[in-house]
Amino acid sequence: MDKIKKYFDEIRDKKILIQGLGLNGGGVGTALFFLENGIPVTITDLKTEKDLAKSIDELSKYNDLITYVLGEHRESDFVNADIVVKGPGVPPTNKFIQIAKQNNAQITSDIGIFSKIVPCPIFALTGSKGKSTTVSVIYSIFKAKSKNSFIGGNITISPLTFYKDLTEESLLILELSSWQLRDIKEEKFLFSGAGITNLLRDHQNYYQNMETYLVDKAIITQNQTKNEFLLLPYNDFHLNSKNINTNAQIYYFSKDDSKANFYYENGIAFYNDGKTKTKIFDSKIINVIGEHTKLNILIAAGFCFLGGIDLQSIEEGIKNFTGVSFRLELIREWNGIKFYNDTTATIPDAAVSAIKSFSTPIIWIAGGNDKNLDFSCVKEISGIPKKIFMLKGDGTNKMRQFLDRNDIIEGSSLEELLTLGIKESQKGDIILLSPGCTSFGLFQNEFHRGEVFNDFVRNLK
Repeated sequence: MDKIKKYFDEIRDKKILIQGLGLNGGGVGTALFFLENGIPVTITDLKTEKDLAKSIDELSKYNDLITYVLGEHRESDFVNADIVVKGPGVPPTNKFIQIAKQNNAQITSDIGIFSKIVPCPIFALTGSKGKSTTVSVIYSIFKAKSKNSFIGGNITISPLTFYKDLTEESLLILELSSWQLRDIKEEKFLFSGAGITNLLRDHQNYYQNMETYLVDKAIITQNQTKNEFLLLPYNDFHLNSKNINTNAQIYYFSKDDSKANFYYENGIAFYNDGKTKTKIFDSKIINVIGEHTKLNILIAAGFCFLGGIDLQSIEEGIKNFTGVSFRLELIREWNGIKFYNDTTATIPDAAVSAIKSFSTPIIWIAGGNDKNLDFSCVKEISGIPKKIFMLKGDGTNKMRQFLDRNDIIEGSSLEELLTLGIKESQKGDIILLSPGCTSFGLFQNEFHRGEVFNDFVRNLK
């Protein structure tokens, strides 16, 4: 029986509760998966109808099949639900999830559902930073190989939005966060190829320590066998065969260490299997900035090479890649000033990498709130920016302790800081939003923060 038909036959008479509609597309994609197949859902979210207006509008065609419970969660909804589809930001210890479990509800996620119905092999990648760029390069390479290619997951595209288009021959890459992996731990999934870009201090307001963070990241390989591959950074303190229990074939990447399987040497990317060295591509074909982006492209190329993609498609896919929204994205050049949006730099390490990507004078807009992170890495770039403007927040307070500067200006809004930054700029300068902190409090999320930046810059006269 067809996997999709079998799944819908099993759940058609079940009471479906979606916990978390959100604003990034995942909740909407999950809801449409059920609604387009005539299955009623209850949607509950702590955000209000006003907050969720955009997402609610996208579902308006199916209002007769939806029961909304917004601005609150009701225990009765979780008591009566047969299936709870939760958002990745909801921890398993959540009070309402526990109520649902106690009443024998099945707890799942969009990725969990997808794993039951997908007809093709799945490739997946995770990591603290760089994963969106890396999967986007992988997708670009996949598309160079075949039009029958897809991308989804944490990159704000629920795979439930394109499941109908998949065939057994589809090339599919998923970006998965640690929370998304945690939510599929009990599912019978298998990734034909998997990779972890890095493990940096992130979400330390959620995880007890780096070890517990690694436990969730390592779920990506838990069902792999010797027939699948796992790509890891070479000589990494956390990401190694000692700390990760896997049956997969492990391969390693490095920026410049020839002991790794994939590495750069004099600008050329190579694969070394221990016996022979194969040229993968020349870095001259890369059309985006940043040494960290260059490393992400190496990871993507190595990943695709291990996945059986030919070298011509790898090269073509890299040439076609021009970047990802909100990740060192050039928004506009105005009066000789370039404005770059790197709002997804939510940890200090990412902001440091962004600043190192430029050789021209930088006006740096940073700061915000904290996730119990270590900000000491910003010491190394303290003297690089021409000027530093910071959004107020507890993350800003911690970051300033490591910035040996007495000219930092704080502000209460992004618009205020942009206005001040422009006054301090001159032709040839760069204004860079790379916060190194979360957006909690001032914005709905980091993407909203990025949109505020873009709107201001695009409206400059």
